[in-house]
Amino acid sequence: MHSISRRTLPALAGLTLSGAALLGTSAPAAALPRAPGSSAHDLLRLMRVPTGRSTASGRIWSPHPTGFASLPTNALPHGTTGGLGGRVVTVGSAEEFAGAVSVEEPTIILVEGSIVFPVGTMIDVGADTSILGVSRGAELVGGGLRLPEVSNVVIRNLTFRDSFVAGDWDGNLDTNDNDGIRVDTAHHVWIDHCEFARLGDGQVDIRKNSTNVTVSWSVFRDHNKTLGVGWTEDLVTTLTLHHNRFSNVHQRNGSIDQVKVGHVYNCWLEGASSYGMASRGATQLLVEHSVFEAVRNPIGASDELSRVAQNGNLNAGSWGSWEDTGIEAVPADHYDYELDPVDAVRELLSRDAGPHARREHVPRRLHVAQDGSGDLASIHAAIGAAWRGPHQVEIIVHPGIYREVLTVWPGCDGLVIRGASGSPEDVLVTYDKPAQDWATVTVLAQDVALSALTLENVYGEPADGEGAAYPLRTVDDGIQLTDVVLRGGPHEVSDPRT
Repeated sequence: MHSISRRTLPALAGLTLSGAALLGTSAPAAALPRAPGSSAHDLLRLMRVPTGRSTASGRIWSPHPTGFASLPTNALPHGTTGGLGGRVVTVGSAEEFAGAVSVEEPTIILVEGSIVFPVGTMIDVGADTSILGVSRGAELVGGGLRLPEVSNVVIRNLTFRDSFVAGDWDGNLDTNDNDGIRVDTAHHVWIDHCEFARLGDGQVDIRKNSTNVTVSWSVFRDHNKTLGVGWTEDLVTTLTLHHNRFSNVHQRNGSIDQVKVGHVYNCWLEGASSYGMASRGATQLLVEHSVFEAVRNPIGASDELSRVAQNGNLNAGSWGSWEDTGIEAVPADHYDYELDPVDAVRELLSRDAGPHARREHVPRRLHVAQDGSGDLASIHAAIGAAWRGPHQVEIIVHPGIYREVLTVWPGCDGLVIRGASGSPEDVLVTYDKPAQDWATVTVLAQDVALSALTLENVYGEPADGEGAAYPLRTVDDGIQLTDVVLRGGPHEVSDPRT
């Protein structure tokens, strides 16, 4: 992992990835006149995003921040404005991006196209900064952003992808601290219409007493640790999450720890294999008009002081905790908002969540390889793509040890996962959880075929304690198994949702 400060980044030279020169001496960025960035409506025009569509909750592409990020202070009388009124620069390369974020004055950075960084690069963002993707296809690949003890930052219309470290799906390696966005002791931050996919550690981490943060209209997908909040003993954080889509994820969706007032509304969680919205510590959390589809433990209060309240949520085939303890802290005491009908959430977010005109293209064959030669480096990510795709998919897994939790979600019927070599000893899928948590591979769909794989659950070792463990669990015996070796437990035929 490269952790690079704003002051240091422009001085670096010669770093490369896949033969492309990245992060050299800062190249001059194309400066625009100050006038185009003088109003919030100007910024929408500069981003070239649709401005007219609205829902009951307001403008889909709002010119102004929403939720807690909108609240004014003496220092920020208009709430979060980012670099509004400052210089405007357009960047299309890592060198230009590095130069733009290094300037310590109000700045509007317009990102055009794909910017590739060495995998794990974390770049510090200063106060009074807007980082805005232009039209479609703006993305940061391999790198992420840190917001350390800063204020007044806006990040919109960007994809953050592919800082995943092959073989480290848990994000446990000391060298893998590759987040999409990490917010540390910062305030007035608005993250809007972004996408986070296949990153190394957390997709978005909001930590260490950060306040007045809003994450809206964003997509989190194909990942283990999605959105974590906390890392503090204090109870000061204020957070709004609205109109966000979580798809094929595992844990922290989100993990809301030590949040003074937390507000979730009009979100859609589809496919979460560990848990959904978790109130932790002394959090006060309100979850409203959100859809929980195929989510294990969709809404829960984890600790003695944790509180969570529900209003009008939809349980669509989820199972486990569905708690409502009541709360004392009410978001409506802080800002006004309107709710979209819960029945409209899935269609609305399918169309409008994430960056402008961002569409996922899924081939009929997906190659998974840890050496970078395939389409993806994670079987888990490939299953998510296949699930959302419009057609049946064959996933071809090349040799390696894949420590991942895999769930083939309801509706992903006809999926094929096969080892590329034809020998089960070449592809090992392994994990170490008891049956009461989850199997290494869980199949909730119909007509699924697995071949030339070894599936393993190593929970049964003495240090783990007693309890059944399953390398494979299916809802019925209709799965097709060809040259599949099971280790550490049986093939369990039962539905974990019942």
